[in-house]
Amino acid sequence: MIREIINYMVHLERESPQIFKENIKPSSGLHILIEFDDNGNVKNFPGEKEKDWDYYDGRNISNFIKNITFWDLYSSYITMNKQQKLDKKQKIHSASPFAFAFNFNFSKKDLDNLGLTINNKEKIKKKRVEFVLERVDDYFENCKKVFSINGDKKKLMEFFKSFIESNLNRFIEDNDEKLKEIKEVWNSLKLKDYIKFYIKNIDFKEFKKVYEDYLSKNIFNKNKYNLPYDNEEFGVIDFYTTFADKKPFLKHKTSFFKQEVSYRFTGKDANYLRLFEKLKQSKLFPNPLPIFIDKNEFRNLDEIIKIFKEDSKLSYSQIIKKLFEENPNRILQNYYLLFFSGLKIEDFDYIFKFKYSLYDNDEYLKIKNIFKLRKNKNILPDKEVGNIFYFENYIVKTIFNNSLVKIDENKNTYNVHYFGDIDPQYVSGGDIMYQIIMKYRKAFYDYIYKSKTETINSFMWDEIMWNSIVADIRNDKMTKEGYHTKEYSIKEKLNIWFSLYNYFKNFRNNRRIDMSSKIPELLKKIREVANDDSKHFESLEEFMFGAGQVIYFLLNQSKTAEKTHALLEPFLQKVKAGELQKSIGQIFNMYKHEISFGHGRFERLMKEVLGFETDENLKHYQRFLLAGYFSEPVIYEKSK
Repeated sequence: MIREIINYMVHLERESPQIFKENIKPSSGLHILIEFDDNGNVKNFPGEKEKDWDYYDGRNISNFIKNITFWDLYSSYITMNKQQKLDKKQKIHSASPFAFAFNFNFSKKDLDNLGLTINNKEKIKKKRVEFVLERVDDYFENCKKVFSINGDKKKLMEFFKSFIESNLNRFIEDNDEKLKEIKEVWNSLKLKDYIKFYIKNIDFKEFKKVYEDYLSKNIFNKNKYNLPYDNEEFGVIDFYTTFADKKPFLKHKTSFFKQEVSYRFTGKDANYLRLFEKLKQSKLFPNPLPIFIDKNEFRNLDEIIKIFKEDSKLSYSQIIKKLFEENPNRILQNYYLLFFSGLKIEDFDYIFKFKYSLYDNDEYLKIKNIFKLRKNKNILPDKEVGNIFYFENYIVKTIFNNSLVKIDENKNTYNVHYFGDIDPQYVSGGDIMYQIIMKYRKAFYDYIYKSKTETINSFMWDEIMWNSIVADIRNDKMTKEGYHTKEYSIKEKLNIWFSLYNYFKNFRNNRRIDMSSKIPELLKKIREVANDDSKHFESLEEFMFGAGQVIYFLLNQSKTAEKTHALLEPFLQKVKAGELQKSIGQIFNMYKHEISFGHGRFERLMKEVLGFETDENLKHYQRFLLAGYFSEPVIYEKSK
């Protein structure tokens, strides 16, 4: 992974250097360029706004700030611990002999010791300047030791030091009219905003080189782990390795790694990874991010990033969909896929070949409308699932109740939660859905984004669909108009479950029945039994389907306002035919006074259900009871 990221960063620097300038953002605050003459006199201070200085608020970026971005990048401190080499009290936050930076931020403890509150901004700024000025001598003396500079550059640094010592207090003084405009910005600075000065006389290439030399020696997080090899120093960086000194069980005790470190980098490579993090923080890269191995394939990644730059609200799936719409014959293969949360790498895996289009028996995958879902009284057509991301934004969204894949069409947002924490209180369907999401979300991520079709099997599919439907049954309510709040969702999930019943791998190596065809067959048989005394149940599937029809009819006789589908759940828990028949008999006794006898369909089905004999466990046939309950009610059909 690391080598591929570095190679791509080298490619970006060579082919698209502008991308760094456009996407790496400088520190928020006041940025000031200082130019000296040969005698050390300042030629441009306070100078002109947007020519010699400007303020960056973290959002609106002027041309001056765009141009100062890399001056800021190549003078920033690495870590606060590393900064002690330049300023042991860590008041000055620059890491260059040609830059000087600080902010006004104090800890609460420091403010208490100073007798100041967060509201005393003017006094805080004044006190910070006092502390910074006390550290100027040490900072520039340390710069002489740390950085390789001499001659004119050393002379410029001395001019710079004198300028800082002579001019910082001018921002505090009230009567300096020459600084009026820049002081208005100074006074408005937030405590965490930076004030950064840079020497304009230094050619930027030299400015950068001096910093990179420093970086290559200091970017490693623990120098005791550095090792020399082939005239280069290799060390450890936080991007890849974290030390577990207080967690011995995480150490590589049995490995052959030197000093228990798994990977070391050169300073140059470490800098590329640092730039990668900067670009990632600026949200240049989609998440997940494909990292191609073959340099010839970099064009795919360039195109993906180009699309994302044009519209950063697009999800990764929307970008890939756009790629394939423009070129249906495109092939994405031999790449790594990196998923990150902030600076944390959540997942990294190799993709041999990405499968975009979905087929079943040489036809696009279909979700059949088995349970006759309607919109505006019209039966909806079957849904074609032509590609893997429609699978994600329709099927995965639906079966996990818009909690794993969350789409808000009004706000045009598309969020996925395959990694990281999920707050159970925001998962629709309660604890049962939260547990099933946490158990299987990684499998769906691998299936969709990595084309690992083996990660979802028929056993998992049944468990997910059963629990998702049961969660809806439990949470069903009745509207004032007398409609079930979860009926559409339940029938939609039944359509999805049974349409894909044979789509996922079955480890028993035998093809399961075609549920999308079986349900219409069962409905036809139940209709025959209900209308003809000579027809009888001949299988356990028919018995369970018929029981579902009878239960629906009986529960529908209730006059209570809360005759929700939750009343079905006790019947789904019966595993013996006798227990189920007893429960049906009890509910019949409750509502028999509401039933109009005479047409015979209910009587025939009731007789068949109560008279059916079997010793088999009903657990593996409960889906047929569900199907019967939610299918068209045969008992209510008009006589022919």
